Amino acid sequence: MGIVMLFFCSCKGINSSEVPEVRTLEIFDIRETSAKSGGEITSNLSSAVIDKGICWDRQENPTISDNYISSGPGSSPWSNTITGLNPDAEYHVRAYATTDHGVGYGESLAFKTISSASSTQIIADHSVVDKFDDIPQEYIDKVKEMWVVVAGESHSQAYRTGLLLLESLNSKYSVSVVEGGTPEGYTTANLRASRATWGDYGTASGWIYNYGEEDWFTNSTAITRTKAGIAYCNTHNLSIAAIGFGWCWDHIDYTPSSTYDPVYGCRWWGTSNNGPEGARAWGLDAGDYSITGNSVSLDTYLSVTQSYIDYCSANGYSTKVFFTTAPVDGRYATGESGYQGWLKMERIRDYVRQDNSRILFDYADILCYDDNGAGTTTTWNGHTYPVITPTNLGDGTIGHIGSAGALRLGKAMWWMLARIAGWNG
Repeated sequence: MGIVMLFFCSCKGINSSEVPEVRTLEIFDIRETSAKSGGEITSNLSSAVIDKGICWDRQENPTISDNYISSGPGSSPWSNTITGLNPDAEYHVRAYATTDHGVGYGESLAFKTISSASSTQIIADHSVVDKFDDIPQEYIDKVKEMWVVVAGESHSQAYRTGLLLLESLNSKYSVSVVEGGTPEGYTTANLRASRATWGDYGTASGWIYNYGEEDWFTNSTAITRTKAGIAYCNTHNLSIAAIGFGWCWDHIDYTPSSTYDPVYGCRWWGTSNNGPEGARAWGLDAGDYSITGNSVSLDTYLSVTQSYIDYCSANGYSTKVFFTTAPVDGRYATGESGYQGWLKMERIRDYVRQDNSRILFDYADILCYDDNGAGTTTTWNGHTYPVITPTNLGDGTIGHIGSAGALRLGKAMWWMLARIAGWNG
């Protein structure tokens, strides 16, 4: 019996200690599309290390089931170069080592690739907010010829109020906001801003000032009417310079799916009013139908928005359709619903970066940082993700956020429109 007990104790000791303990080395030489990291084994092993390297992903705690690069067998420290990354994008990396007893991982470290100096892509995020006062007068004048439409519900108010707040600080950023009736015609005196659309899901024609997700991407009838509305404006002396969707809590609100996603470990939240299957939670792509029972997904928003871009191009309209991200405030903006909402916004950012001609107004990212560059994050189930800062949230009276947040939106909007007008930024 003593021999048998010794055998089992010895086996237990080997199995618990032979999974390598690993440390992820500091990330260095970070460039536009590459970075370097590595690892070292910190435990004493009697079993051979049959493989080691680093793994990385856009999400925290990557594994070798995600992206990885191997440094082969052996227990000596190692380093690797990660390539094929997107500029100005956040990634997570950690080292790994494998023995016959399993895979050991180091801590997950985050890094962000640098922006491409040669990129002409227009992405209005928190990094451009303080650049609004760099706009040359020539392009300020060009923006004053524009009509920008952010079609949405209550949250879209913050875009328009933010533009008015900026004008109150400096009159050269003059703007006219119309909240009902026929939009203002062409002028060189001021930027024109509204949420007006010609028609929506419930109305085939006529000016509408309340527009939701069903109108932009969840309902096929409304999508057809949105395209017809763009055509109407561009053929009735009301040319739209730029148009995007002003999200509400459509991506995080309401009842979640009953099933958890096997990859991300969360349920999917949101609503798809007047979608093919009704108002249901929705996921990232068509593969999530088995979880949500909803054919609408984040990819639906992407494909429909792209179809508006293609429609304008095919008809020779100068209108620029821009992608947007969604709110990071509200009772569902933290916890599981907030985490899955962040996953959806990351998918938008990744999609936009795949084509240099796509334009993004990153509403969410702008509000997750204060003017001093400090950001706010929260955590769910070991995942850390950004949320609106207390300063930007304010009293919540301007499209559910405060005046500081709305002003940041106004500044970023001027930057984006000046870029659309031809300024190199």
